[in-house]
Amino acid sequence: MLRSIRRFAYSSILDLSTEQLQRNFDMGPTAYLHFMQAAYPHLKASGTGRVINFGSMAGIIGLAGMGPYNMAKEAVRALTRTAAREWAGDKITVNNVLPVAETWGPEANVPPATNPLGRYGSPEEDIAPVVLFLASKDAQFMTGYSLTPDGGSIIDSAR
Repeated sequence: MLRSIRRFAYSSILDLSTEQLQRNFDMGPTAYLHFMQAAYPHLKASGTGRVINFGSMAGIIGLAGMGPYNMAKEAVRALTRTAAREWAGDKITVNNVLPVAETWGPEANVPPATNPLGRYGSPEEDIAPVVLFLASKDAQFMTGYSLTPDGGSIIDSAR
């Protein structure tokens, strides 16, 4: 099961309305939750279920002007960790991918990448292999993790 959602509202914390926050939670962690709940019986029956959610480094870093997005993405990480603990006994792994990848067209005005590798990732060459790994038997002993194929954008020891 692979889950990713887009189209979030952006706002500073000072200007954040309850409606904006609720919209982000409805489109983010609440939608992830419902999808995961619906898939659970099938994942359990498979004997080797895999849930791969998509998050964002924005929540970890706390990007300015993106309060509701940051909050929703961190809630997805919390959901991922909690489901990983609760579903492990059913041999279901639950992980999160926080990619930084070039998903826009050539006409987009995007600043240059500032990560140590100096480029944005390729969805096909850099992100897909990480997702395929998490979906494979090779990742059967990994659960509750947030993997960050991001060119080193958030190198730290606290994850």
